[in-house]
Amino acid sequence: MADNISENPKVLIIFVIILLILGVISKNLIFFILDILLFFLFLIMLKKGNHRIFSDFITTYIRGKINKNEVKSGIIIKDGIIRDEERIRGVLVVDDIPFDYRDLSDESLRNKIISFHKVLDVLGDIDIVFKKQSIDKNKFLENLFLRAQNLRVITEADPSNERAKNELEIVQSMIKKISEGETPFRYLIFFIINSTTEENVLASIQLLKKGLESLGIKARLATKDEIIKLFQDKIKLKKQGFPTQLPFLSVFSLPKSPKFEFFEDGIYIGREIGNNRSVFWNYKSMLNPHVLLIGPTGAGKTEFLISLGYKINIFSNIPVIFFDMKSDIKIRLKKYYIRFKTLNPLVYSLGLLRVDGINLESYISQIEEILSNSFKLDKYTSSILYKVIKDVFYRYTNPTWDIILAEIEKLDIPYQVKTYLYRIISQVKELDIGKENSLVDMINEDSIYVFDLSLIKSEEIRRLIMMSVLTKIYNKYNIADDKLKIAIVIDEAWTIIKDSSEYSIILDLIKRGRGFGIMLLLATQNIIDLGDYSDIYLQNIGLIAFMNNGDKKFWQEVLRFVNISDKEISNELSFLGRGEALIRFITDPRPVIISLDTLIRDSL
Repeated sequence: MADNISENPKVLIIFVIILLILGVISKNLIFFILDILLFFLFLIMLKKGNHRIFSDFITTYIRGKINKNEVKSGIIIKDGIIRDEERIRGVLVVDDIPFDYRDLSDESLRNKIISFHKVLDVLGDIDIVFKKQSIDKNKFLENLFLRAQNLRVITEADPSNERAKNELEIVQSMIKKISEGETPFRYLIFFIINSTTEENVLASIQLLKKGLESLGIKARLATKDEIIKLFQDKIKLKKQGFPTQLPFLSVFSLPKSPKFEFFEDGIYIGREIGNNRSVFWNYKSMLNPHVLLIGPTGAGKTEFLISLGYKINIFSNIPVIFFDMKSDIKIRLKKYYIRFKTLNPLVYSLGLLRVDGINLESYISQIEEILSNSFKLDKYTSSILYKVIKDVFYRYTNPTWDIILAEIEKLDIPYQVKTYLYRIISQVKELDIGKENSLVDMINEDSIYVFDLSLIKSEEIRRLIMMSVLTKIYNKYNIADDKLKIAIVIDEAWTIIKDSSEYSIILDLIKRGRGFGIMLLLATQNIIDLGDYSDIYLQNIGLIAFMNNGDKKFWQEVLRFVNISDKEISNELSFLGRGEALIRFITDPRPVIISLDTLIRDSL
């Protein structure tokens, strides 16, 4: 106490005031005597010491004017920067780390750590602070109880609100864990860069930020409040140590998980296996809304596609189209009591010779692509067909398939080619003549539509119908306003994807569908079904689900697009059951293993 008084005379004046108050209240002469002695002692120290002590004390404690930019006298703080009289420091805080040590092999982890320290060595004087912050347990519990109460009100008012039910379960689980003794906390990592000028600090910050980003570590400038809190906690930075000790404090040991905003809101798609956390698909905030399911027969792809299509129709109020090859879509929708409209290509036309909302030259190319991909034409045959169709469109106001057939008869080409072209156009004519309305014309409400292809036995004709419908929808909704307008669900998508050309309608929709408001939900059995352009599909689709496949080569291909280890493949992924999948969101390589949500329980 004596040392404190001698070092800080402000303590004396506090005692003087306290003793004066006690003397007045108790009317005890001893308090007044002690008060007078302490006051004279204060005057002596004031005379010998700094004459500004008293005025500083009055300014600080009586007026209560504390500059929020200052932690102590002479220190100025703003976002990312802390300045004192001797030096300037830049402060970065880590926002996101996309992997942990379990995602990497021993060699990869070693290389990551070496690269991490090379980035730090370029800048020289850097402090790294790992900070575990405690949270007020009682206040945290109070907020959880309040949240649980609100969620119970929501679920009681709307029992069908699946998202509120799932969140309530999570909140109740958190309350249980805390009640059992688990302490809530949060974990922060700071990089503090020391320099003599603000220009050097800002340059070093950008260099460090880019270096960390090259390793997949996302960092940002710490806010002013974060910096104040950091230094008010009186962290003492120990400068002694060995470089070989640092890997144990490196930033590669945080648990892996995709960005929370990807699955915190939107459509409920399942529960994470292991911690039972609810996973949502926030397709509205993603760069690309498309979905791709890859898995063998019996894995549960069709059930999940129906569940997604139904939820999209309900939540987004847009038409959803199912292509039904085997009547299984209709059977399941009826089983789940979901209303839908059936469109039969034997009743409605394709409307291929009607040009809608697109210039003629582009549309003629589209017709060639539809016919070429549907019937697997070679370039020579396809080019002949293109010329015939183009001549007919430019020579006749109202072109018909009969006119095209007549023009084919006039061609001086090999008999086999002529016969093949004649057969193709004759088949197209049967589907596209004498019918007033086209299939796409019938999509006029925000309903679920099932295009019934079960009576079509030819794979060529099925492809023709699907490619024609997709092209017509592409032209109809070709308005770049970034508003979701329609969703198309294609089970067994390999039928129209594999061996398609580089400029196929599917590839165009995958790359530009978001801009036109068209969502694709595709399912196929293997990555090789995607053909030569599998990388384009896997790199551009917003949500991909990889379902159980015993083929080791399959999982090795998956390794290119997600962060999984050989150990995870052997111990977890190889044993996934029906309706379970490894999912990956676009731009984030960290996967989540979930049990997919379907409509089976709703049918009971």
